[in-house]
Amino acid sequence: MKTTNKLKYILVSCLLLSGLLSCKKYIDDAFANPNKPVVVDPDAVLPSVISNYARGLMFDARGVGNYASYWHRTASGDNWDRMGYTPGSDFGGEKWRSHYWSLGVNLLNIIRDGRNSNRPAYAGAGYALFALSWTQLTDFHGEVILDEAFKSEQLTFKYNTQDKVYEHALQQCDSAIFYFNQATAGSSFATGDKYFYNGDIDKWKKFTYGVKALIYHRYFNKSTYAADSVIKYVNLSFGSAADDALIKFDASLAAISTAALNFYGPIRANLGGYRPSKYLIDLMKGATFFTGVTDPRLAYIFKPATDGQFRGLPANNGFTGFTTTTQPWNFWGFNTTTAPAGGVDTAARTYFKNAAPFPILTYSMLQFTKAEAALKKGDLGTAKTAYEAGLAGSFSHLTTHYTGYTAITETAKNNFIANPAVNPATVTLNHIMLQKFVSLWPYGMEETWVDMRRYNYDTVVYKGYTPVGTLYPDNGGKLAYRVRPRYNSEYIWNVNELQAIGALNFDYHTVPVWFTKP
Repeated sequence: MKTTNKLKYILVSCLLLSGLLSCKKYIDDAFANPNKPVVVDPDAVLPSVISNYARGLMFDARGVGNYASYWHRTASGDNWDRMGYTPGSDFGGEKWRSHYWSLGVNLLNIIRDGRNSNRPAYAGAGYALFALSWTQLTDFHGEVILDEAFKSEQLTFKYNTQDKVYEHALQQCDSAIFYFNQATAGSSFATGDKYFYNGDIDKWKKFTYGVKALIYHRYFNKSTYAADSVIKYVNLSFGSAADDALIKFDASLAAISTAALNFYGPIRANLGGYRPSKYLIDLMKGATFFTGVTDPRLAYIFKPATDGQFRGLPANNGFTGFTTTTQPWNFWGFNTTTAPAGGVDTAARTYFKNAAPFPILTYSMLQFTKAEAALKKGDLGTAKTAYEAGLAGSFSHLTTHYTGYTAITETAKNNFIANPAVNPATVTLNHIMLQKFVSLWPYGMEETWVDMRRYNYDTVVYKGYTPVGTLYPDNGGKLAYRVRPRYNSEYIWNVNELQAIGALNFDYHTVPVWFTKP
């Protein structure tokens, strides 16, 4: 058959069988593009997926960090400092983009190709990353597109409720464990996994159990909440900070593209106008709850102002009321709102070096989650043990994976953890949630914002916290509970479905999400 006749035959068949939209598949199959391979080895895809996972969280941290009172802007009037949003912009939509575009089909292909090539570890990794990504996506936005996601033949997509997304993520955790259990002893997929766990399947399994614990904890306000399930999966997860899930960056790639490096680093120059919050610094100075106790992590993570004192910024205040000598310094070790020339990071520490790894799940985070679950259950002994482990894990996390400004001695760490103001005979909800707040700065701000919304920004739980006084005008006097869907996909192409969930309302970002309700 001549090529032209073959093409005509395919087109007619498409029209008769399934309509024009599905013709593309038949044409692509018949006339494969040699420069666009149909199957790409998971070894080549997984590193990019892992990198983009960090990208989604770190980009959106610029907004959610303000919501969670982790950091604030050096100029007043910022929309996010006022718990608002940026109309007509994708600011706050990077996790959405990363999940549906950078991760989505790529993860589906990794799962498919891992199964087809008898490399179950790849399928497990695909399911595990998908599970956490779905969880954090719905944490962030509330209703999201689940059932109709990744259907390329559609132009509009219906939304699913948050509980359905969590159920789906739990199923993906089970699928991940199933495939990891099929991986033979000693097998390795280190080539594709070089920026995460270097092919360590046991750590991947622990990571998956940790994700499962977080998902079960999202039911905290529900009558179906199962503290024992949270505790069970935390116990199956990380054993120490050595298991922390860190996405790594390769400094050697700077010559090719600085976009391959840490979003928080000076070479990317994204955080010059941000400073730690007053709420965070006051907690670490013992000025609000841990009375009179200075946290050794304070001088490890931050540089003091010119006058030698540690300070943070109130929300929507900027530098108003500060002098040059009292202004908090930036995260790169300078009192400027710009990055050093050439993005040199020699004055930066911890999470703000150009190649510093970015955590997406840690032993410390999980132990504080376990402590809260045990406290809700009434198991005070387990709560205290997990609380102490969370504290110790935070110190180990910092000193194992990062460098600081002022060294933390073992004595200083032990004295801090043993101090009755920090660790009384019976730990309370305040102790757990406030130390979790400090310990997860700034990598776990998405998880911290989940916590603050679960307690509806309760100032009894979050002692010393004061919501911003001047809220964004669209809020109607209400605090933020979700981030609006990504503008350039949803508000341009999917307007009818947005209307169905109320996302066209100016105050949509203040509507409480499912996990905040009884």
